[in-house]
Amino acid sequence: MRTMLRNKQSFYEAKVTGVEMGQNGDGEYTEETKIYSTPDEHNAVISPASGSAELQAFGANEVYDKVITLEKGENYLAVGSLLWIDCPIELDTNGDLAIDENGKLKTPYNYIVTAVSESFNFVRVAIRKVSVS
Repeated sequence: MRTMLRNKQSFYEAKVTGVEMGQNGDGEYTEETKIYSTPDEHNAVISPASGSAELQAFGANEVYDKVITLEKGENYLAVGSLLWIDCPIELDTNGDLAIDENGKLKTPYNYIVTAVSESFNFVRVAIRKVSVS
């Protein structure tokens, strides 16, 4: 019942595929930049925004806005993945995220995965809304 087809909605997800270290002029490492995969389209049940967590499936200190419910074995979402929910996504001709002339994403992501919790029958994924400009 939790993962009925009629309750599912589509969204896009990009996984962390690696980390690139930046260097200054002296060759010292300065910052870490995550590298993400090309976004994939998925369908899942996404809860409406909520402010309380009586079940505490992700612990008492985890901050999240919505929960994605997946069927057991469908745990393709990972902590740190970027999500585009309820917003269109624009890809370039290579299938990568489209970037404008200023080097920014034309359609920035709006959620990030913060926790994944598996039970006997389903997988719950906590997601947090983020503001990216």
